[in-house]
Amino acid sequence: MANLLYITCNVKPQGKSRTLMLGYEFLEEYLRCNPQDEVQVLDLYRDNIQRVDQDVLNALESAEQDKDYILLLSEEERRKISRVWRLADQFSRCEKYVFVTHSRNLWFTSEFKTYMDAICIPDRTYRLTPHGAEGMLHHPSRKSLHLHAGQIYKFGQEQDLSVAYLRSVLSFLGVASQETVLLDGDHPEQGAQEKYEAARRRLLALARRF
Repeated sequence: MANLLYITCNVKPQGKSRTLMLGYEFLEEYLRCNPQDEVQVLDLYRDNIQRVDQDVLNALESAEQDKDYILLLSEEERRKISRVWRLADQFSRCEKYVFVTHSRNLWFTSEFKTYMDAICIPDRTYRLTPHGAEGMLHHPSRKSLHLHAGQIYKFGQEQDLSVAYLRSVLSFLGVASQETVLLDGDHPEQGAQEKYEAARRRLLALARRF
């Protein structure tokens, strides 16, 4: 039995989002083929992800300096760092990850970056060594799928960095096997229908062997 973490970050209702509709189809097909697996779902708009603020940074600094640091934290610092640790631990316990996202202004929405900051935590998903930072999630069973909708219009000569950023962070943490499926626009009426159908077929094929 594997643990799959399914992460969405879209304020739209499912019927107004190509990525959410296709992601749901992927998940249905995956569960049909892997009924024994455990699936955990995170909606980054709904689930109130803890931001890495000054209280969280204080707690992390205290953890580095004193083994009894928990006694030194304020109630607010303990509450916030506990929420961050739960997210990082949830991520580290899973072997498979599905990210369903879209671009805004050449980047992810801010809620997604908030989540990535919350899971990239020392001694949870990576460690600090004399030679630099080192991911802790290296294992052949770990894999990811990123379903992402870019914007259909161009920003001059500038490039959308969303997909490259996520690939880089996951590679650092130890997720070596990564698949990416791209859409031109997130609205159901955006982009060519044949490209949408091609992405749908690929996603369903991936679901059967993911």
